[in-house]
Amino acid sequence: MQKLYDKRLLDILDACGLNIQLSSDSVKIHNVLMDIFKTKCGDRKTALWGAGRNNSENSHAFVIIKKYTTYMQGLSTLIDSIPDLWGKEFMGYPIISPNEIVNNDIEVIVVSSKVQADSIKKDIKKYAPNCEVVDIYDELRKKGITVYHKFYEESSAYTSIYRIRQDYLLSNDKNVKEQRLKELISAYFNIKDLYYGLKFSKEYVSNQYSDYLKIKKMIEDVEELVREIKLKNQNKKDDVVIYFVDSLRAMDVFEKTQNSYQAKMLKGYLDNAAIFTKVRSTGVTTYESMISVVQEKLPYERNVYDNNILCEFDEFRLLSVAKEQGYDINFFISEGYPIARPTDEINFIKQVYVSEKLWSLACHMAESKNKTFNFIYFPYELHFPLICGMHEKEPKISGFVDVGVEDTSEFVERQLEECKRYVDNQFEYFRTFFSEDILMSLFSDHSQVVYDSEEKKPYFMYYNNIARSVGVTFFIKGWGIDKQWNEQLVSLYDFNTIFINLLKTGKLVITDNDIVRYQYYRIHYKKLREVAQEKGYTDYIDGINCFTSKDYIYIITATDVEEVYRLENHKINIIDTKEGQAFRKIVREKYDLSFPQFM
Repeated sequence: MQKLYDKRLLDILDACGLNIQLSSDSVKIHNVLMDIFKTKCGDRKTALWGAGRNNSENSHAFVIIKKYTTYMQGLSTLIDSIPDLWGKEFMGYPIISPNEIVNNDIEVIVVSSKVQADSIKKDIKKYAPNCEVVDIYDELRKKGITVYHKFYEESSAYTSIYRIRQDYLLSNDKNVKEQRLKELISAYFNIKDLYYGLKFSKEYVSNQYSDYLKIKKMIEDVEELVREIKLKNQNKKDDVVIYFVDSLRAMDVFEKTQNSYQAKMLKGYLDNAAIFTKVRSTGVTTYESMISVVQEKLPYERNVYDNNILCEFDEFRLLSVAKEQGYDINFFISEGYPIARPTDEINFIKQVYVSEKLWSLACHMAESKNKTFNFIYFPYELHFPLICGMHEKEPKISGFVDVGVEDTSEFVERQLEECKRYVDNQFEYFRTFFSEDILMSLFSDHSQVVYDSEEKKPYFMYYNNIARSVGVTFFIKGWGIDKQWNEQLVSLYDFNTIFINLLKTGKLVITDNDIVRYQYYRIHYKKLREVAQEKGYTDYIDGINCFTSKDYIYIITATDVEEVYRLENHKINIIDTKEGQAFRKIVREKYDLSFPQFM
Protein backbone atom coordinates (compact mmCIF):
# COMPACT_ATOMS: atom_id res chain seq x y z
CA MET A 1 0.00 0.00 0.00
CA GLN A 2 1.46 3.36 -1.04
CA LYS A 3 -0.18 5.48 1.68
CA LEU A 4 -1.04 8.16 -0.87
CA TYR A 5 -3.68 9.83 1.29
CA ASP A 6 -1.40 9.87 4.32
CA LYS A 7 1.27 11.62 2.29
CA ARG A 8 -1.19 14.13 0.88
CA LEU A 9 -2.46 14.97 4.35
CA LEU A 10 1.08 15.50 5.62
CA ASP A 11 1.90 17.69 2.62
CA ILE A 12 -1.19 19.83 3.28
CA LEU A 13 -0.29 20.25 6.95
CA ASP A 14 3.36 20.92 6.18
CA ALA A 15 2.44 23.66 3.72
CA CYS A 16 0.86 25.75 6.46
CA GLY A 17 3.70 25.23 8.92
CA LEU A 18 2.12 22.74 11.30
CA ASN A 19 4.73 20.70 13.16
CA ILE A 20 3.62 17.09 12.66
CA GLN A 21 5.76 14.64 14.61
CA LEU A 22 5.80 11.18 13.03
CA SER A 23 7.76 9.61 15.91
CA SER A 24 6.09 9.05 19.26
CA ASP A 25 7.35 9.13 22.82
CA SER A 26 8.14 5.45 22.44
CA VAL A 27 11.43 6.48 20.82
CA LYS A 28 12.35 8.50 23.89
CA ILE A 29 11.31 5.62 26.15
CA HIS A 30 13.48 3.22 24.18
CA ASN A 31 16.51 5.50 24.41
CA VAL A 32 16.10 5.99 28.16
CA LEU A 33 15.76 2.26 28.82
CA MET A 34 18.71 1.46 26.60
CA ASP A 35 20.84 3.86 28.63
CA ILE A 36 19.53 2.50 31.96
CA PHE A 37 20.28 -1.12 31.05
CA LYS A 38 23.75 -0.21 29.75
CA THR A 39 24.76 1.81 32.80
CA LYS A 40 23.05 -0.07 35.63
CA CYS A 41 23.16 -3.65 34.37
CA GLY A 42 25.80 -4.11 31.68
CA ASP A 43 27.79 -7.26 32.44
CA ARG A 44 26.80 -7.36 36.11
CA LYS A 45 24.93 -10.52 37.09
CA THR A 46 21.32 -9.49 36.59
CA ALA A 47 17.92 -11.05 37.24
CA LEU A 48 14.60 -9.96 35.80
CA TRP A 49 11.72 -10.12 38.28
CA GLY A 50 8.30 -10.41 36.75
CA ALA A 51 8.21 -13.33 34.33
CA GLY A 52 4.65 -14.10 35.43
CA ARG A 53 2.15 -16.36 33.74
CA ASN A 54 1.93 -13.85 30.95
CA ASN A 55 5.39 -14.74 29.64
CA SER A 56 4.56 -14.68 25.95
CA GLU A 57 5.29 -12.49 22.94
CA ASN A 58 3.62 -9.43 24.39
CA SER A 59 4.89 -9.62 27.97
CA HIS A 60 7.39 -7.39 29.74
CA ALA A 61 9.84 -10.29 30.04
CA PHE A 62 9.64 -11.11 26.34
CA VAL A 63 10.12 -7.49 25.22
CA ILE A 64 13.01 -6.81 27.59
CA ILE A 65 14.84 -10.00 26.65
CA LYS A 66 14.20 -9.54 22.93
CA LYS A 67 15.05 -5.83 22.71
CA TYR A 68 17.48 -5.06 25.51
CA THR A 69 19.66 -8.07 26.36
CA THR A 70 22.40 -6.54 24.20
CA TYR A 71 22.69 -3.87 26.89
CA MET A 72 22.46 -6.29 29.83
CA GLN A 73 24.94 -9.02 29.01
CA GLY A 74 24.88 -10.22 32.60
CA LEU A 75 21.20 -11.25 32.52
CA SER A 76 21.16 -14.81 33.85
CA THR A 77 17.86 -15.49 35.59
CA LEU A 78 14.16 -14.69 35.84
CA ILE A 79 12.47 -14.47 39.24
CA ASP A 80 8.81 -15.03 39.99
CA SER A 81 6.66 -15.74 43.03
CA ILE A 82 4.35 -18.19 41.22
CA PRO A 83 5.41 -21.72 42.30
CA ASP A 84 4.22 -23.33 39.05
CA LEU A 85 6.92 -21.44 37.15
CA TRP A 86 9.88 -22.43 39.31
CA GLY A 87 12.32 -24.71 37.57
CA LYS A 88 11.00 -23.83 34.11
CA GLU A 89 12.70 -21.73 31.46
CA PHE A 90 11.58 -18.77 29.40
CA MET A 91 13.55 -17.80 26.29
CA GLY A 92 16.46 -19.84 27.62
CA TYR A 93 16.55 -18.25 31.08
CA PRO A 94 15.75 -20.30 34.20
CA ILE A 95 12.92 -19.10 36.43
CA ILE A 96 13.72 -19.22 40.14
CA SER A 97 11.84 -18.50 43.35
CA PRO A 98 12.65 -15.43 45.48
CA ASN A 99 14.23 -17.77 48.04
CA GLU A 100 16.90 -18.77 45.53
CA ILE A 101 18.20 -15.26 44.84
CA VAL A 102 20.93 -15.56 47.48
CA ASN A 103 22.22 -18.78 45.88
CA ASN A 104 22.68 -17.19 42.45
CA ASP A 105 25.10 -14.32 43.24
CA ILE A 106 22.73 -11.79 41.71
CA GLU A 107 23.89 -8.16 41.82
CA VAL A 108 21.05 -6.33 40.05
CA ILE A 109 17.33 -7.08 39.93
CA VAL A 110 15.25 -5.44 37.20
CA VAL A 111 11.61 -4.95 38.21
CA SER A 112 9.62 -5.23 35.01
CA SER A 113 6.07 -5.25 36.38
CA LYS A 114 4.13 -2.00 36.32
CA VAL A 115 1.23 -3.08 38.52
CA GLN A 116 3.15 -5.06 41.15
CA ALA A 117 6.35 -3.02 41.38
CA ASP A 118 5.87 -1.89 45.00
CA SER A 119 5.05 -5.40 46.18
CA ILE A 120 8.06 -6.84 44.34
CA LYS A 121 10.41 -4.26 45.84
CA LYS A 122 9.20 -5.18 49.33
CA ASP A 123 10.00 -8.81 48.57
CA ILE A 124 13.44 -7.86 47.28
CA LYS A 125 14.17 -6.13 50.58
CA LYS A 126 13.16 -9.33 52.32
CA TYR A 127 15.03 -11.85 50.16
CA ALA A 128 17.90 -9.84 48.68
CA PRO A 129 18.46 -6.59 50.59
CA ASN A 130 21.93 -6.09 49.11
CA CYS A 131 20.87 -6.26 45.46
CA GLU A 132 20.56 -3.08 43.45
CA VAL A 133 17.01 -2.58 42.20
CA VAL A 134 16.18 -1.14 38.77
CA ASP A 135 12.45 -0.36 38.59
CA ILE A 136 11.99 0.50 34.92
CA TYR A 137 8.79 2.51 35.43
CA ASP A 138 10.33 4.45 38.30
CA GLU A 139 13.42 5.12 36.20
CA LEU A 140 11.22 6.49 33.41
CA ARG A 141 9.40 8.72 35.91
CA LYS A 142 12.75 10.12 37.04
CA LYS A 143 13.36 11.12 33.43
CA GLY A 144 10.03 12.93 33.29
CA ILE A 145 8.20 10.19 31.39
CA THR A 146 4.91 9.08 32.91
CA VAL A 147 3.87 5.78 31.36
CA TYR A 148 0.14 5.04 31.39
CA HIS A 149 0.19 1.64 29.71
CA LYS A 150 3.03 -0.84 29.23
CA PHE A 151 6.27 0.95 28.39
CA TYR A 152 6.53 -0.76 24.99
CA GLU A 153 3.00 0.35 24.01
CA GLU A 154 3.33 3.87 25.28
CA SER A 155 2.72 7.04 23.37
CA SER A 156 1.50 9.92 25.48
CA ALA A 157 -0.10 12.19 22.88
CA TYR A 158 -3.32 12.30 24.90
CA THR A 159 -1.64 13.70 28.00
CA SER A 160 0.31 16.17 25.86
CA ILE A 161 -2.94 17.29 24.25
CA TYR A 162 -4.48 17.88 27.68
CA ARG A 163 -1.54 20.02 28.82
CA ILE A 164 -1.41 22.06 25.61
CA ARG A 165 -5.16 22.66 25.67
CA GLN A 166 -5.06 23.77 29.31
CA ASP A 167 -2.25 26.20 28.55
CA TYR A 168 -4.30 27.57 25.67
CA LEU A 169 -7.49 27.94 27.70
CA LEU A 170 -5.87 29.46 30.78
CA SER A 171 -3.41 31.88 29.23
CA ASN A 172 -4.27 35.59 29.02
CA ASP A 173 -1.34 36.32 26.73
CA LYS A 174 -2.47 36.54 23.09
CA ASN A 175 0.88 35.36 21.74
CA VAL A 176 0.93 32.37 24.08
CA LYS A 177 -2.66 31.48 23.18
CA GLU A 178 -1.83 31.64 19.49
CA GLN A 179 1.23 29.43 19.90
CA ARG A 180 -0.56 26.89 22.10
CA LEU A 181 -3.53 26.71 19.74
CA LYS A 182 -1.23 25.99 16.83
CA GLU A 183 0.49 23.28 18.91
CA LEU A 184 -2.91 21.84 19.78
CA ILE A 185 -3.95 21.69 16.13
CA SER A 186 -0.67 19.94 15.31
CA ALA A 187 -1.12 17.48 18.18
CA TYR A 188 -4.59 16.45 17.02
CA PHE A 189 -3.56 16.08 13.40
CA ASN A 190 -0.54 14.07 14.56
CA ILE A 191 -2.91 11.32 15.78
CA LYS A 192 -5.20 11.81 12.75
CA ASP A 193 -7.97 13.24 14.91
CA LEU A 194 -9.42 15.26 12.07
CA TYR A 195 -12.53 16.22 14.00
CA TYR A 196 -10.71 18.19 16.69
CA GLY A 197 -7.87 19.17 14.36
CA LEU A 198 -10.35 20.93 12.07
CA LYS A 199 -12.45 22.25 14.97
CA PHE A 200 -9.50 24.06 16.56
CA SER A 201 -8.20 25.14 13.14
CA LYS A 202 -11.50 26.95 12.57
CA GLU A 203 -11.13 28.55 15.99
CA TYR A 204 -7.64 29.72 14.95
CA VAL A 205 -9.08 31.29 11.79
CA SER A 206 -11.97 32.95 13.63
CA ASN A 207 -9.46 34.59 16.00
CA GLN A 208 -7.46 35.77 12.98
CA TYR A 209 -4.13 34.71 14.45
CA SER A 210 -0.99 35.11 12.33
CA ASP A 211 -1.05 33.29 8.98
CA TYR A 212 -4.70 32.43 9.55
CA LEU A 213 -5.28 32.49 5.79
CA LYS A 214 -2.82 29.58 5.46
CA ILE A 215 -4.77 27.68 8.10
CA LYS A 216 -8.00 28.52 6.27
CA LYS A 217 -6.53 27.09 3.05
CA MET A 218 -5.39 24.02 4.99
CA ILE A 219 -8.95 23.44 6.26
CA GLU A 220 -10.29 23.61 2.71
CA ASP A 221 -7.63 21.19 1.45
CA VAL A 222 -8.19 18.68 4.26
CA GLU A 223 -11.95 18.78 3.76
CA GLU A 224 -11.46 18.23 0.02
CA LEU A 225 -9.18 15.26 0.76
CA VAL A 226 -11.83 13.82 3.08
CA ARG A 227 -14.48 14.19 0.37
CA GLU A 228 -12.23 12.35 -2.07
CA ILE A 229 -11.70 9.42 0.34
CA LYS A 230 -15.43 9.19 1.00
CA LEU A 231 -16.12 9.21 -2.74
CA LYS A 232 -13.61 6.39 -3.28
CA ASN A 233 -15.29 4.28 -0.60
CA GLN A 234 -18.95 5.07 -1.24
CA ASN A 235 -19.59 2.25 -3.72
CA LYS A 236 -17.68 -0.46 -1.85
CA LYS A 237 -19.84 -3.48 -1.03
CA ASP A 238 -17.67 -6.53 -0.54
CA ASP A 239 -15.34 -5.24 2.19
CA VAL A 240 -15.53 -6.49 5.77
CA VAL A 241 -14.77 -4.33 8.82
CA ILE A 242 -14.73 -5.77 12.35
CA TYR A 243 -14.11 -3.31 15.17
CA PHE A 244 -12.87 -4.80 18.45
CA VAL A 245 -13.27 -2.17 21.19
CA ASP A 246 -11.67 -3.36 24.41
CA SER A 247 -13.91 -3.13 27.51
CA LEU A 248 -16.89 -1.45 25.82
CA ARG A 249 -19.78 -2.38 28.09
CA ALA A 250 -23.21 -3.09 26.65
CA MET A 251 -24.68 -1.02 29.49
CA ASP A 252 -22.88 2.04 28.08
CA VAL A 253 -24.04 1.52 24.49
CA PHE A 254 -27.78 0.95 24.94
CA GLU A 255 -30.48 0.63 27.56
CA LYS A 256 -33.91 -0.93 27.71
CA THR A 257 -36.74 1.42 28.64
CA GLN A 258 -40.04 -0.37 29.20
CA ASN A 259 -40.51 -2.43 26.01
CA SER A 260 -38.00 -0.70 23.73
CA TYR A 261 -34.26 -0.13 23.46
CA GLN A 262 -32.49 3.22 23.24
CA ALA A 263 -28.97 3.87 21.96
CA LYS A 264 -26.63 5.71 24.34
CA MET A 265 -23.51 5.51 22.16
CA LEU A 266 -22.81 4.77 18.48
CA LYS A 267 -26.34 5.81 17.52
CA GLY A 268 -25.44 6.35 13.86
CA TYR A 269 -24.32 2.73 13.66
CA LEU A 270 -27.15 1.18 15.67
CA ASP A 271 -29.83 2.89 13.57
CA ASN A 272 -29.33 0.31 10.82
CA ALA A 273 -27.83 -2.67 12.63
CA ALA A 274 -28.71 -6.00 14.16
CA ILE A 275 -27.89 -5.37 17.82
CA PHE A 276 -27.54 -8.35 20.11
CA THR A 277 -28.68 -7.40 23.58
CA LYS A 278 -27.71 -10.58 25.46
CA VAL A 279 -24.13 -11.24 24.41
CA ARG A 280 -21.72 -12.74 26.95
CA SER A 281 -17.96 -12.93 26.82
CA THR A 282 -16.30 -16.09 28.14
CA GLY A 283 -13.87 -14.26 30.41
CA VAL A 284 -13.42 -10.96 32.21
CA THR A 285 -9.96 -10.08 30.87
CA THR A 286 -8.89 -9.63 27.27
CA TYR A 287 -6.63 -12.64 26.86
CA GLU A 288 -8.98 -15.01 28.69
CA SER A 289 -11.94 -13.88 26.60
CA MET A 290 -10.20 -13.61 23.23
CA ILE A 291 -9.06 -17.23 23.20
CA SER A 292 -12.76 -18.02 22.64
CA VAL A 293 -13.25 -15.36 19.97
CA VAL A 294 -10.15 -16.36 18.03
CA GLN A 295 -9.40 -20.01 18.80
CA GLU A 296 -12.88 -21.19 19.85
CA LYS A 297 -11.62 -22.45 23.20
CA LEU A 298 -13.08 -21.71 26.60
CA PRO A 299 -10.52 -20.21 28.99
CA TYR A 300 -10.37 -23.48 30.95
CA GLU A 301 -9.79 -25.56 27.81
CA ARG A 302 -6.36 -24.12 27.12
CA ASN A 303 -3.93 -22.24 29.35
CA VAL A 304 -4.04 -18.78 27.82
CA TYR A 305 -0.78 -17.78 29.45
CA ASP A 306 1.17 -20.80 28.24
CA ASN A 307 2.13 -19.11 24.98
CA ASN A 308 -1.47 -19.12 23.74
CA ILE A 309 -2.22 -15.40 23.83
CA LEU A 310 -1.37 -15.01 20.15
CA CYS A 311 -2.78 -17.36 17.54
CA GLU A 312 -1.43 -18.91 14.38
CA PHE A 313 -3.19 -17.89 11.18
CA ASP A 314 -5.01 -21.20 10.79
CA GLU A 315 -6.13 -21.23 14.44
CA PHE A 316 -8.39 -18.25 13.68
CA ARG A 317 -10.82 -20.15 11.45
CA LEU A 318 -12.44 -17.01 10.04
CA LEU A 319 -9.14 -15.86 8.51
CA SER A 320 -8.76 -19.01 6.42
CA VAL A 321 -12.27 -18.50 5.04
CA ALA A 322 -11.52 -14.83 4.27
CA LYS A 323 -8.37 -15.93 2.43
CA GLU A 324 -10.32 -18.56 0.47
CA GLN A 325 -12.83 -15.85 -0.50
CA GLY A 326 -10.03 -13.73 -1.98
CA TYR A 327 -9.80 -11.02 0.68
CA ASP A 328 -6.71 -8.99 1.49
CA ILE A 329 -6.47 -9.33 5.28
CA ASN A 330 -5.48 -6.28 7.35
CA PHE A 331 -5.00 -6.16 11.13
CA PHE A 332 -4.93 -2.65 12.60
CA ILE A 333 -3.43 -3.41 15.99
CA SER A 334 -1.15 -2.06 18.71
CA GLU A 335 2.29 -3.29 19.64
CA GLY A 336 1.17 -4.91 22.88
CA TYR A 337 -1.42 -7.33 21.49
CA PRO A 338 -1.25 -8.08 17.75
CA ILE A 339 -3.76 -10.96 18.22
CA ALA A 340 -2.04 -13.19 15.66
CA ARG A 341 1.58 -14.18 15.27
CA PRO A 342 3.53 -12.62 12.39
CA THR A 343 2.63 -14.06 9.01
CA ASP A 344 2.76 -12.92 5.40
CA GLU A 345 -0.94 -13.72 5.13
CA ILE A 346 -1.84 -10.73 7.33
CA ASN A 347 -0.90 -7.11 6.73
CA PHE A 348 -0.22 -5.74 10.23
CA ILE A 349 -0.64 -1.98 10.68
CA LYS A 350 0.62 -1.01 14.14
CA GLN A 351 -0.84 2.17 15.60
CA VAL A 352 -2.03 3.46 18.96
CA TYR A 353 -5.00 5.82 18.84
CA VAL A 354 -8.63 5.33 17.85
CA SER A 355 -8.51 8.22 15.37
CA GLU A 356 -5.37 7.11 13.53
CA LYS A 357 -6.72 3.57 13.16
CA LEU A 358 -10.02 4.80 11.73
CA TRP A 359 -8.22 7.18 9.39
CA SER A 360 -5.77 4.50 8.30
CA LEU A 361 -8.61 2.04 7.68
CA ALA A 362 -10.44 4.55 5.48
CA CYS A 363 -7.29 5.30 3.50
CA HIS A 364 -6.37 1.64 3.05
CA MET A 365 -9.84 0.82 1.80
CA ALA A 366 -9.88 3.78 -0.59
CA GLU A 367 -6.49 2.86 -2.03
CA SER A 368 -7.14 -0.87 -2.30
CA LYS A 369 -8.14 -2.34 -5.65
CA ASN A 370 -9.07 -5.64 -3.97
CA LYS A 371 -11.76 -6.41 -1.44
CA THR A 372 -10.44 -6.18 2.11
CA PHE A 373 -11.06 -7.99 5.39
CA ASN A 374 -10.18 -5.61 8.23
CA PHE A 375 -9.85 -6.44 11.93
CA ILE A 376 -9.29 -3.30 14.00
CA TYR A 377 -8.36 -3.46 17.69
CA PHE A 378 -8.88 -0.43 19.97
CA PRO A 379 -7.25 -1.37 23.32
CA TYR A 380 -6.83 1.95 25.09
CA GLU A 381 -9.46 4.63 25.28
CA LEU A 382 -12.19 2.67 27.10
CA HIS A 383 -9.84 0.42 29.05
CA PHE A 384 -8.10 1.46 32.23
CA PRO A 385 -6.48 3.88 32.82
CA LEU A 386 -9.23 5.62 30.75
CA ILE A 387 -7.21 8.28 28.93
CA CYS A 388 -8.42 9.95 25.73
CA GLY A 389 -8.09 13.06 23.59
CA MET A 390 -10.53 15.35 25.41
CA HIS A 391 -10.38 15.70 29.19
CA GLU A 392 -11.74 18.64 31.17
CA LYS A 393 -9.56 17.82 34.19
CA GLU A 394 -6.13 16.26 34.35
CA PRO A 395 -6.48 12.49 33.87
CA LYS A 396 -5.33 10.31 36.74
CA ILE A 397 -4.08 6.77 36.73
CA SER A 398 -5.85 3.67 38.02
CA GLY A 399 -6.21 0.07 36.90
CA PHE A 400 -8.96 -2.53 36.96
CA VAL A 401 -7.15 -4.21 39.86
CA ASP A 402 -7.75 -1.02 41.88
CA VAL A 403 -11.53 -1.45 41.71
CA GLY A 404 -12.85 -1.95 45.23
CA VAL A 405 -9.31 -1.64 46.60
CA GLU A 406 -8.35 2.00 46.04
CA ASP A 407 -10.66 5.00 46.31
CA THR A 408 -10.93 6.34 42.76
CA SER A 409 -14.28 8.06 43.24
CA GLU A 410 -12.79 11.51 42.72
CA PHE A 411 -11.99 10.95 39.06
CA VAL A 412 -12.63 7.55 37.51
CA GLU A 413 -16.32 7.91 36.59
CA ARG A 414 -15.68 11.34 35.08
CA GLN A 415 -12.79 9.96 33.03
CA LEU A 416 -14.94 7.10 31.80
CA GLU A 417 -17.65 9.52 30.64
CA GLU A 418 -15.07 11.70 28.89
CA CYS A 419 -13.59 8.67 27.15
CA LYS A 420 -17.02 7.41 26.09
CA ARG A 421 -17.85 10.80 24.57
CA TYR A 422 -14.49 10.97 22.81
CA VAL A 423 -14.72 7.47 21.33
CA ASP A 424 -18.34 8.06 20.31
CA ASN A 425 -17.29 11.30 18.63
CA GLN A 426 -14.47 9.63 16.69
CA PHE A 427 -16.60 6.75 15.49
CA GLU A 428 -19.39 9.10 14.41
CA TYR A 429 -16.97 11.39 12.54
CA PHE A 430 -15.42 8.53 10.60
CA ARG A 431 -18.71 6.67 10.05
CA THR A 432 -19.40 8.48 6.79
CA PHE A 433 -15.95 7.58 5.41
CA PHE A 434 -17.35 4.12 4.68
CA SER A 435 -20.16 2.74 2.55
CA GLU A 436 -23.34 1.63 4.30
CA ASP A 437 -23.25 -1.48 2.10
CA ILE A 438 -20.07 -3.11 3.45
CA LEU A 439 -20.26 -5.69 6.23
CA MET A 440 -19.42 -3.87 9.44
CA SER A 441 -19.44 -5.21 12.98
CA LEU A 442 -18.35 -4.06 16.41
CA PHE A 443 -17.79 -6.17 19.50
CA SER A 444 -16.09 -5.92 22.87
CA ASP A 445 -14.22 -8.61 24.75
CA HIS A 446 -15.48 -8.10 28.30
CA SER A 447 -17.29 -5.64 30.52
CA GLN A 448 -15.72 -3.87 33.51
CA VAL A 449 -16.68 -2.52 36.90
CA VAL A 450 -14.91 0.89 36.76
CA TYR A 451 -16.49 2.12 40.01
CA ASP A 452 -19.30 1.00 42.28
CA SER A 453 -20.09 3.40 45.12
CA GLU A 454 -22.53 0.95 46.66
CA GLU A 455 -20.63 -2.34 46.90
CA LYS A 456 -16.94 -1.40 46.49
CA LYS A 457 -15.70 -4.92 45.80
CA PRO A 458 -12.71 -6.06 43.72
CA TYR A 459 -13.49 -6.88 40.11
CA PHE A 460 -13.59 -10.67 40.54
CA MET A 461 -16.44 -10.37 43.07
CA TYR A 462 -18.78 -9.17 40.30
CA TYR A 463 -18.99 -12.72 38.94
CA ASN A 464 -22.78 -12.63 39.45
CA ASN A 465 -23.28 -9.19 37.87
CA ILE A 466 -23.56 -9.74 34.12
CA ALA A 467 -23.57 -6.05 33.19
CA ARG A 468 -20.24 -5.43 34.93
CA SER A 469 -18.49 -8.69 34.09
CA VAL A 470 -19.38 -10.30 30.75
CA GLY A 471 -22.23 -8.18 29.30
CA VAL A 472 -20.62 -6.96 26.07
CA THR A 473 -21.43 -4.96 22.96
CA PHE A 474 -22.00 -6.76 19.65
CA PHE A 475 -23.72 -5.57 16.49
CA ILE A 476 -23.54 -6.32 12.76
CA LYS A 477 -24.74 -4.14 9.86
CA GLY A 478 -24.67 -4.04 6.07
CA TRP A 479 -25.06 -6.78 3.44
CA GLY A 480 -28.83 -6.46 3.68
CA ILE A 481 -29.00 -7.36 7.36
CA ASP A 482 -32.26 -6.11 8.87
CA LYS A 483 -32.29 -3.67 11.77
CA GLN A 484 -33.26 -5.51 14.93
CA TRP A 485 -32.81 -5.62 18.68
CA ASN A 486 -32.06 -9.32 19.01
CA GLU A 487 -32.63 -10.87 22.46
CA GLN A 488 -31.16 -14.31 21.76
CA LEU A 489 -28.53 -15.50 24.24
CA VAL A 490 -25.21 -15.27 22.40
CA SER A 491 -21.68 -16.23 23.43
CA LEU A 492 -18.55 -14.73 21.90
CA TYR A 493 -17.49 -18.35 21.60
CA ASP A 494 -19.75 -18.39 18.50
CA PHE A 495 -17.91 -15.48 16.84
CA ASN A 496 -16.19 -17.56 14.14
CA THR A 497 -19.32 -19.53 13.30
CA ILE A 498 -21.41 -16.36 12.85
CA PHE A 499 -18.94 -14.63 10.53
CA ILE A 500 -17.94 -17.70 8.55
CA ASN A 501 -21.60 -18.24 7.73
CA LEU A 502 -21.90 -14.60 6.68
CA LEU A 503 -18.86 -14.80 4.40
CA LYS A 504 -20.01 -18.05 2.82
CA THR A 505 -23.75 -17.43 2.47
CA GLY A 506 -24.30 -13.73 3.08
CA LYS A 507 -26.88 -14.67 5.71
CA LEU A 508 -26.92 -13.85 9.41
CA VAL A 509 -27.64 -16.94 11.49
CA ILE A 510 -27.50 -16.75 15.29
CA THR A 511 -27.82 -19.69 17.66
CA ASP A 512 -30.06 -18.98 20.64
CA ASN A 513 -28.19 -20.72 23.46
CA ASP A 514 -30.01 -22.07 26.50
CA ILE A 515 -26.92 -21.58 28.67
CA VAL A 516 -23.56 -19.92 28.01
CA ARG A 517 -20.37 -20.12 30.04
CA TYR A 518 -17.77 -17.72 31.40
CA GLN A 519 -14.78 -18.48 33.56
CA TYR A 520 -12.40 -16.79 35.98
CA TYR A 521 -8.76 -17.76 36.28
CA ARG A 522 -6.94 -17.95 39.58
CA ILE A 523 -5.94 -14.55 40.95
CA HIS A 524 -2.14 -14.30 41.27
CA TYR A 525 -1.82 -10.60 42.05
CA LYS A 526 -0.54 -10.48 45.61
CA LYS A 527 -2.41 -7.33 46.59
CA LEU A 528 -5.77 -8.77 45.50
CA ARG A 529 -5.12 -12.01 47.35
CA GLU A 530 -4.38 -9.99 50.47
CA VAL A 531 -7.62 -8.02 50.02
CA ALA A 532 -9.51 -11.29 49.57
CA GLN A 533 -8.02 -12.61 52.80
CA GLU A 534 -8.94 -9.42 54.61
CA LYS A 535 -12.54 -9.23 53.32
CA GLY A 536 -13.43 -12.91 53.32
CA TYR A 537 -13.31 -13.48 49.57
CA THR A 538 -10.77 -16.32 49.55
CA ASP A 539 -13.27 -18.81 48.13
CA TYR A 540 -13.39 -16.75 44.93
CA ILE A 541 -9.71 -16.21 44.08
CA ASP A 542 -8.69 -19.63 42.79
CA GLY A 543 -11.19 -19.82 39.94
CA ILE A 544 -14.92 -19.43 39.32
CA ASN A 545 -16.86 -21.49 36.78
CA CYS A 546 -20.00 -19.63 35.70
CA PHE A 547 -23.10 -20.66 33.74
CA THR A 548 -25.85 -18.28 32.74
CA SER A 549 -29.20 -18.58 31.00
CA LYS A 550 -31.50 -15.67 30.19
CA ASP A 551 -32.86 -15.86 33.73
CA TYR A 552 -30.29 -17.42 36.07
CA ILE A 553 -26.61 -17.67 36.94
CA TYR A 554 -25.05 -20.73 38.54
CA ILE A 555 -21.48 -20.50 39.82
CA ILE A 556 -19.12 -22.96 41.42
CA THR A 557 -15.72 -21.97 42.79
CA ALA A 558 -12.52 -23.99 42.95
CA THR A 559 -13.26 -24.42 46.67
CA ASP A 560 -16.69 -25.94 45.87
CA VAL A 561 -18.81 -22.94 46.85
CA GLU A 562 -22.05 -23.05 44.82
CA GLU A 563 -24.48 -20.19 44.25
CA VAL A 564 -27.51 -19.44 42.07
CA TYR A 565 -28.89 -15.98 41.27
CA ARG A 566 -31.72 -14.56 39.24
CA LEU A 567 -30.34 -12.14 36.67
CA GLU A 568 -32.90 -9.59 37.79
CA ASN A 569 -31.46 -9.67 41.34
CA HIS A 570 -27.81 -10.67 41.55
CA LYS A 571 -27.56 -9.85 45.26
CA ILE A 572 -29.69 -12.72 46.59
CA ASN A 573 -28.32 -16.26 46.41
CA ILE A 574 -31.32 -18.56 45.77
CA ILE A 575 -29.50 -21.88 45.64
CA ASP A 576 -31.52 -23.23 48.57
CA THR A 577 -34.83 -22.50 46.84
CA LYS A 578 -36.70 -24.89 44.56
CA GLU A 579 -35.96 -22.83 41.44
CA GLY A 580 -32.32 -22.43 42.44
CA GLN A 581 -31.91 -26.17 42.86
CA ALA A 582 -33.68 -26.75 39.54
CA PHE A 583 -31.19 -24.58 37.63
CA ARG A 584 -28.27 -26.12 39.52
CA LYS A 585 -29.48 -29.57 38.48
CA ILE A 586 -29.72 -28.56 34.81
CA VAL A 587 -26.16 -27.24 34.79
CA ARG A 588 -24.61 -30.12 36.71
CA GLU A 589 -26.23 -32.73 34.48
CA LYS A 590 -25.12 -31.05 31.26
CA TYR A 591 -21.63 -29.65 31.90
CA ASP A 592 -18.22 -30.61 33.19
CA LEU A 593 -17.66 -28.50 36.31
CA SER A 594 -14.01 -29.37 36.88
CA PHE A 595 -11.19 -26.85 37.05
CA PRO A 596 -8.06 -27.20 34.91
CA GLN A 597 -4.86 -28.45 36.51
CA PHE A 598 -2.85 -25.57 35.03
CA MET A 599 -4.52 -23.11 37.42
